[in-house]
Amino acid sequence: MIHTRTYRPVFTPGRPGVPIGISVDVPVLRRRLLRTATLTPDQQRLMDLLRLLLDQS
Repeated sequence: MIHTRTYRPVFTPGRPGVPIGISVDVPVLRRRLLRTATLTPDQQRLMDLLRLLLDQS
């Protein structure tokens, strides 16, 4: 996501009124979305086995 304050369109040299893209020299804001994954019963069984193995070491 690019914040609108730092949005910098790029123009062609011959047509200064026509933007052709966005400058890559802008800060990018990233949002992290953390959520619990929904596992199928088979995936949950494998995850439980993996946790069991990791807890034993």
